[in-house]
Amino acid sequence: MEEIVRFGTCTKDCYGSCVFKGIWNDNAVEHKFLSAKPLKNHPFTNGFFCSKYNNRQELLYHPKRLKKPLSRISQKPEKNFKEISPQQALETIAQKVIEIKEKRQEKSIIGAFYAGNSGLISMYSPLRFFAKLGSSVTSAGLCNEGGCESLKKIFGTYSISNPFQINNPATNLIVIWGSNLSESNIHAYFLVKQAIKNETELIVIDSRNTQVAKKADCFIQINPGTEYLMATLLIKALSKQNVFDIDFLKKNVDSYSSIVSKIENIDDDKLLSQIGIEGESLQEFVNLLVKHKHHTLFMIGYGVQKDFYGGRIVQSIALVQILLGNIGKQGTGLLYSQSDYIKSITGPILDYISKSKMSSNIKEIPLISLGKALSTGDFKLLFVYNFNPASSLPNQNLLREALLNKDLFVVVLDLFLNETTNYADIVLPAKFDLETSDIIAPYYFPSLSLNFGGPCPYPDCMSNYEFFQQLALKVGYNKSSIFKESGEDIFYKVLNMLPKNIYKNIISKGYHLLFDQAYVPYKNLKFPTLKHKIQIQDITLRFGKYELKQKVNRKKNEFILISPSHPYFLHSQLGLLNLKYYEDFGRIFLNPDDILDLDLDIDNEVIVSNEYGTAKYILTELPSLKSGIALIYSGASSPYYTSTNVNLFTPDIPEESGLSGAYNSSLVQIKKLN
Repeated sequence: MEEIVRFGTCTKDCYGSCVFKGIWNDNAVEHKFLSAKPLKNHPFTNGFFCSKYNNRQELLYHPKRLKKPLSRISQKPEKNFKEISPQQALETIAQKVIEIKEKRQEKSIIGAFYAGNSGLISMYSPLRFFAKLGSSVTSAGLCNEGGCESLKKIFGTYSISNPFQINNPATNLIVIWGSNLSESNIHAYFLVKQAIKNETELIVIDSRNTQVAKKADCFIQINPGTEYLMATLLIKALSKQNVFDIDFLKKNVDSYSSIVSKIENIDDDKLLSQIGIEGESLQEFVNLLVKHKHHTLFMIGYGVQKDFYGGRIVQSIALVQILLGNIGKQGTGLLYSQSDYIKSITGPILDYISKSKMSSNIKEIPLISLGKALSTGDFKLLFVYNFNPASSLPNQNLLREALLNKDLFVVVLDLFLNETTNYADIVLPAKFDLETSDIIAPYYFPSLSLNFGGPCPYPDCMSNYEFFQQLALKVGYNKSSIFKESGEDIFYKVLNMLPKNIYKNIISKGYHLLFDQAYVPYKNLKFPTLKHKIQIQDITLRFGKYELKQKVNRKKNEFILISPSHPYFLHSQLGLLNLKYYEDFGRIFLNPDDILDLDLDIDNEVIVSNEYGTAKYILTELPSLKSGIALIYSGASSPYYTSTNVNLFTPDIPEESGLSGAYNSSLVQIKKLN
């Protein structure tokens, strides 16, 4: 057996983007990919994978992997399909496209995608087809986009710190705000544990008593959605102690003085009650911030912005660091998303991959509003790739009803049958990320890395680009130069677009770091805003009609719903790797005191309901939850009631920017099953 080593990167929608060496036997009949060895010399991967995706070779050749195109032979959402040839599938889909084109209804064709495979070619090369067609595509996202936009309003960018500040000797205090690092970002967690060993102090603010919270010097367990109230109280307390960095504010911040006047008359006791903490906890937090002024780093989780006012919640947290002058210095900063650092490099690459200059004809539909858009009946053909909307989008009843529209033809490219393929007319077998060459730009670690694709043993499987390229030729675009390139051609063209030093590193090591561990971004405090100063004059700590909607006048059996990802699932498209945890998705978790108070029985079925839907779940206790909170894991459907997942209850009201979801903005009622 001749082993071949190829660099690879995990392309799953995850903080890690782990870089590894893939070991291949290209001559094997089927099991060509043998194993992955995480790079020890990569300063974020650090030689280990997360437990969610540790044995990817098991998934690559899983017996349930799709290997042939499928055509529906029963009503939706039944799972009955017959195998067809790729030629039959392409001809059927092409005929649908041609019929719609002849009626000049191109905008009734929509491509829906997200980051199930975050490779730049995988995500964006299909836009060539939609741009040429002049159709519709989804835009924005579901996760951190609202927070990014809000930070840009302050700093002109949402990437202002180096994640290696976690281990900077000048960092004496780390504040982790709404991020369960121990499950969702284990490589950053590894760095935090190193910092703790070096006597860096740790504060954790969360609604759950997580593993990382147990390591904190100060853990403050708050009610979900009250982060901005916590920031408001902090600012008032810090103002009273006269510890704002006035010199920093005068030189680098526009209109900072108005902030103090906005908080002078707040009722501290009322806010403490709404947050669900005691004054002593607040004072301990304040004391540590004062003690480590100019030596404090904030790490903000994406969960805090999955609220209707999520972006402004992120702004309010950032405001604490600004007022203390904890920006642009060794040992300080704000870690959220780091992807803005790389955009000067990836911008031209994405223009080429997507042929964006052609995209003026495309109509954009916010991804979070896909269900509402499809419900209008205006769309006749839906393409889905890198995405499982019938699991991950909110307000599932609305979406699934729209997917049942008899006039909507649905085409899904995926690796396995899942919730969305239940509504597909044709399912196409996709290649794994390991089987395609691609470039990856991680969103938490400022770098570029690559996949050198290995051979796929299943001849009917296609990459996203290969499918849309072949469809374009069937539709009649065979003379268009943009469809004459192969996926490999695009990959090597992208590599050659990179600056020489990046090209050299990425070819020889598999990755390129944008800057070293000692680098301090914006050390000169010149930010990419109009005046090159920090802009906080428009920040408000009063949020309007949805403010504390969840916390006020709740009924006894009414709970704030949170839907974190499962500790052993990356996302719904890869669930088969960890089947033994599937029963967790059929459970609703409450604090033991709440279960006792409602006279409910553990491990019994209960009815869970709100204005969006009703379903049965098995009641389970979780002592780490704060009272008044219900938890249902996202990432898969209930194994007991297969049409049920947590997004049956989540709202499709977007975060106020319209760029992402407000998943943690709903209540559920829990009742005994009669």
